[in-house]
Amino acid sequence: MKASILAKLETLVERYEEVQHLLGDPDVIGDQDKFRALSREYSQLEEVTKCFQEFQQAQEDLVAAEEMANEDDAEMREMAQEEIKEAKATIERLNDELQILLLPKRSKR
Repeated sequence: MKASILAKLETLVERYEEVQHLLGDPDVIGDQDKFRALSREYSQLEEVTKCFQEFQQAQEDLVAAEEMANEDDAEMREMAQEEIKEAKATIERLNDELQILLLPKRSKR
């Protein structure tokens, strides 16, 4: 995944966390229009944030499996190869999902 896309995803995760915090602010809760707008934004950011977190976890799983593949135990190496295959497939699937989630949404009319 390109560094620019990763940076964009990290920015979206930061905004997600910021909006999450704002939704708990008593001033925001008292302003129904602002609360509604932030709730919509939170909902839109949630899907991409969760997908990105799964993507990051799959990358960590891949690194762990690759380290396990260097073990002396043949059984561990075989198990690691299967985990590497699964992690790579998951990363590819999530990468595709993230690309779609980052596409601009068409406005509903």
